Amino acid sequence: MESLFELVEPRDDVLAGELTESRFAASLEEVTSGTAADAYGDAERFFAATFPSAGLKSLLNEVLGRIGGGKPDGASVIRLETNLGGGKTHNLIALFHAARGHLDPKRASEFMEPSLLPSAPVEQVGAFVGTSSGAQSFPQIDNVMPRTLWGYLALQVGGAEGYELVRADDEALTAPGSDAIKRLLGDRPSLLLIDEVARYYRVAKGVSVGESTLAKQTTAFLMALMEAVDGLPHAAMVITTTGVTDAFGEETSDILAAVDEARSLMARKELTLRPSKEADLPQILARRLFKQRDWGSTVAATAEAYAEAADSAYRSGLDLPESMTGTGWAADITRTYPFHPSLIRILDKRLSTIPNFQRTRGALRLLARVVRRLWAQHPEHTYLIHPHHIDLSDRAIAEELSSRLERAEYEPVIRADIASQNGAERSHAERVDERMGAPYARRLATATYLYSLTRDVPGVQPPELFGAALVPGGDPNLLQKALDGLESDCWYLHADVRGYRFSTEASLVKLIQEAESEISVTRARQRATKILTDQFRDGTLKIRRHWDDAKVPDNAADAWLVVLHWDDFGDARGVDPHGPIPTKIQELWERTPSGGNREYRNRLVLLAPSQGTHEAMVRAVKTHLALDELSVSADTLNALTPAKRGELKDKAKEWSMLARVAVCNHVNVLYVPRAQGVEAVQLDQVTSSSVFPNQTDAILNRLAAMEKTLRAGDRALDPAYVKIKLGDLMSRPQPTEELVKAFARRSDLKMVFDTAQLHSLISAGVRNGVWEYQDPERGDDGWATRDRPGFSPRLSADVLLHPPGSAPAPVEQVCPLCETLHPGRGCPDDLLGSAQGDGNQLGFPQSKSVVFTGTGAAGSAFTQARSAAAEVQRERLHELKIEINHTGTGGGPELLRLHSIVPVTTLGTDLTYKIEAVVALGGDPMHTAKIDYFGTPRDYAPLREALKQLLGPRESVIKASVTAIFEDSLPLSGDAVERFGQAARDTGPTKCTISMRTESDG
Repeated sequence: MESLFELVEPRDDVLAGELTESRFAASLEEVTSGTAADAYGDAERFFAATFPSAGLKSLLNEVLGRIGGGKPDGASVIRLETNLGGGKTHNLIALFHAARGHLDPKRASEFMEPSLLPSAPVEQVGAFVGTSSGAQSFPQIDNVMPRTLWGYLALQVGGAEGYELVRADDEALTAPGSDAIKRLLGDRPSLLLIDEVARYYRVAKGVSVGESTLAKQTTAFLMALMEAVDGLPHAAMVITTTGVTDAFGEETSDILAAVDEARSLMARKELTLRPSKEADLPQILARRLFKQRDWGSTVAATAEAYAEAADSAYRSGLDLPESMTGTGWAADITRTYPFHPSLIRILDKRLSTIPNFQRTRGALRLLARVVRRLWAQHPEHTYLIHPHHIDLSDRAIAEELSSRLERAEYEPVIRADIASQNGAERSHAERVDERMGAPYARRLATATYLYSLTRDVPGVQPPELFGAALVPGGDPNLLQKALDGLESDCWYLHADVRGYRFSTEASLVKLIQEAESEISVTRARQRATKILTDQFRDGTLKIRRHWDDAKVPDNAADAWLVVLHWDDFGDARGVDPHGPIPTKIQELWERTPSGGNREYRNRLVLLAPSQGTHEAMVRAVKTHLALDELSVSADTLNALTPAKRGELKDKAKEWSMLARVAVCNHVNVLYVPRAQGVEAVQLDQVTSSSVFPNQTDAILNRLAAMEKTLRAGDRALDPAYVKIKLGDLMSRPQPTEELVKAFARRSDLKMVFDTAQLHSLISAGVRNGVWEYQDPERGDDGWATRDRPGFSPRLSADVLLHPPGSAPAPVEQVCPLCETLHPGRGCPDDLLGSAQGDGNQLGFPQSKSVVFTGTGAAGSAFTQARSAAAEVQRERLHELKIEINHTGTGGGPELLRLHSIVPVTTLGTDLTYKIEAVVALGGDPMHTAKIDYFGTPRDYAPLREALKQLLGPRESVIKASVTAIFEDSLPLSGDAVERFGQAARDTGPTKCTISMRTESDG
């Protein structure tokens, strides 16, 4: 796609920087006197740079049609109404040039109905600009110095001769009547232009005229003038007013009252026009700033690229405004080209509410600087002018949007958080971009600042903010990451129900950062050590802390977790999980405290910190310490509002948890006994929702996921497999206790945490004929074999396992049940009866299941369910369901994890979300919010950000599920299902239930 610089060419005066303040402030008086700059005084240049808005066309048609006779019913009095800088004076200048015959007939059709142009230039034109005169001081004309508005207009229209008709009233400061004005104008085409008269009213109020004032006499004159013009078929009057809330609002009210009173004297009502509408603004700006050319299909291609980028980003999960996700977005781009629609909305709806900005004039003044700087820099991937192209690192642009708007106090906000100037310390947004390696933070910060500049309620919601910064070819996933970075780093950025906004009030971020600067690294490491001690405690695994010089016994009974400290690894502060096994780790695993060889190596796992994560841990712990201190500081609390005190309390609680998370994510390299020796495994990233009260449980779960544990509920071992593993050991009689020791020695076997599993293993081995069991104390009855399986095994030094065939033949004896001789225990008749009553009496094979379930961490649960299906030869996946049942903080991240396994873009999939959540809203347990959602991901999208904000750090109870039904069933061993499994392992919930429905036997 072609860039903006290849398609659009700014006007020469824009690139040259010649559009100064004076050139933007159009002066009607300078134009009528012939002293205006060419941009306004040269009619050809003026019309070339003027957009023919609907308001301007109506003005020219009404006035020139009435004056020239082509439209006899045209309005005699027209009032142009808009805010300051809204284009009123510009329209008056256009009307003046056209009335004087300076509108080229070839161009006329663009601005008006050509047939309504007067046949000859209008000679009688009078113009008054209220900002150019004092109460009684007006420019001299024909050697006459008028004292009033009516004297000044009479001199312009009729010269010295016409002035004589109002001389007495001019000298006495009294308003002439309508008859005198009619004699002055006569039947000749006449045009009277009165601009910004409200300012003149203010100074005229201070001049007494008998018991009246000059302002009241001016009101009387305007009423007489309107009555006179209305009675003359070829005369017209145009007067401009601003809103009553703008500067000179009181005086504007006086003028409007005069107009209302004059209506009763007029045959026709006055016509009120707005020089331009909202939809005209981009065309007005483009016409003035850029050379005109036919953009045609190029604009369509750009608009389509932006629409496709928005659709793609929305499908990937980025929240965007509804207006950007439909078919109308391309049309919006086309309408505002070469400006992004968000920039136009900011200029028209936000900045224009500030009186000093002056809408169209202010937008032109600002954008002229922006365009010149943009074309000087030519940044890559520029297809439209976005809000972030307003470069606040440029001092002139920054002042335009701060001190010029009487917001000088915002300049430190810009420098600290958004954009630094050359050579100065980088802003917080720039630092976030540096960390990310992408420019999104400064883009978002600039747009947020612009949305914050308004006289109304400031702030912008994330979807609007993301939409303003989204560019074709960009990475939408980085926008949320950048916004999170801004929220955590910026001093003056605030987020609440209104959205994100900058203000001059420092946020808690600044307070926290200042407190952090007072906390030493040594102190942070000391607190981190305490957290590490508290986080890993005795459980199924017993803990030994290496920094306490703890000795790890060498026995088969206990399983140990040795936790190492970052100080054990020098400046690296950790190990490389992908590098060779550190000598310290190898020695701890292989040697006993006395220096001998460790025998029971399969009872020892070690946990060490990882390289590259130490600084992140220190930063998190410093924040935790800073918040702890601030939350108990009387001076700090007294200086904060109640809302900020509550926010501080919440943050202190949040960062207490995040410090624990950071310590766990630093100490996250687990060394596990494996067949070839000890193996390094990097643990999954811990989150606030996945951290355990005792993180030792997380180690156990990871060992279980690696199928390294033998715990209650784990799948039983195959005795034949174990016998093969133990080799020669089982070729001769062995005490059952030796089985315990063998599992403790052999690092290629599982770690036994439940000896009942070994009891089951022994029993299964006897039933399957893998070995025979002997309890010598019971003599012949102490044997258990495949034919005589009934026994209760013990693990002891005096109970033996024998190779098959070792048991003596059973002695035949009379059976008390059937009264016949047969060997061993149990009656064949009784056994037969039992077999016939086992619930499958007809002998048909039981049907295989079609639903398979796994529980635990998402990766492990997924593997369990798929393995169970594969074991019974299931091949196709028809439905996948993931369920979470979460209690506590961290509900938001856990929901995101749930929704990450099956992407919403998966083709041929019917996806359904179900969410039931109860969120605690404060100290009162009765204050809760309840959410109950059942529907599609698309319908859920507008709720995603709101629910994320609601959950935040709050306590919640969440029951949620994702159900995916596949139109065409998927191969269980195929790539699509494997991608679901990889997502479950990478980003899935920390605890969930996963169910897979497969094909049936039929």
